[in-house]
Amino acid sequence: MWIEKFQIKKTNKIAALYPITKLWLTAFYILGTLIVSTIRIHKLPLLLLPWFCSLFIFASCSGIRKKFFKSIKKAAFVAIIIFLVQAFIVPGGEVLFRFGILRICSTGLITGTNLSLLILNIAGIFVWLFQTTEYKEISRALEDNGLNYKACFLFLSTMQMIELLGRNSRIILNAQKARGVETEGNVLIRAKAFIPSMVPLVLGAIISSEDRVLTLESKGFDVNCKKTHILNVEKTGNEKWAICIGIGILLFLLIGRIVLWIQ
Repeated sequence: MWIEKFQIKKTNKIAALYPITKLWLTAFYILGTLIVSTIRIHKLPLLLLPWFCSLFIFASCSGIRKKFFKSIKKAAFVAIIIFLVQAFIVPGGEVLFRFGILRICSTGLITGTNLSLLILNIAGIFVWLFQTTEYKEISRALEDNGLNYKACFLFLSTMQMIELLGRNSRIILNAQKARGVETEGNVLIRAKAFIPSMVPLVLGAIISSEDRVLTLESKGFDVNCKKTHILNVEKTGNEKWAICIGIGILLFLLIGRIVLWIQ
């Protein structure tokens, strides 16, 4: 049937898990990150590094190793900037490094390390989630589990709009480059090229939103009746095992933290 062409087929068992199950696994990982961050070695949450490395194993088992590594490099760059800013700005404690007016204090080092590793771990699990699950799958699963269809559409349209605006901005910049406008160089040149591109980008977004509203009205979006869907998201049967493993790891971390705290 032609409807089969719109279904999303995945061969990897982890990537094919039900979207709600993946959301639970994401929540378990974030809770585990918070627990691991409380275990300090020389006042630093260094165990977050091997905890983060486990994400690479998880991504490899999910069949997205190359995509995950490519995306996580951007998150790592942001984490490094946050670490440097916190390390050089936050005062307090012993001065560990000094270069002219710049200095790194022990409090700044601890704060920067903790914040950067937390951001890196949380960003990493969301990278895994969105690389193994399309937005429309999450929206469809949320609606099947009782969330209002308007809220599901708002989530889906927002996530799609981010990708659409990014793609349109690149198209506009390439068009300006074809006309001879300088779009590469220092920050000032890039700013001069970017600011004029905002006008057609915003106007295009407004026009597309109006078209989308008319399309929804023509399809009876606001009509109070049972909705039909082309995309169907089904469970694979491995969801219970995945939830049990996630809960087991979380309980192991929690019990281990309590034992360390008692000792």
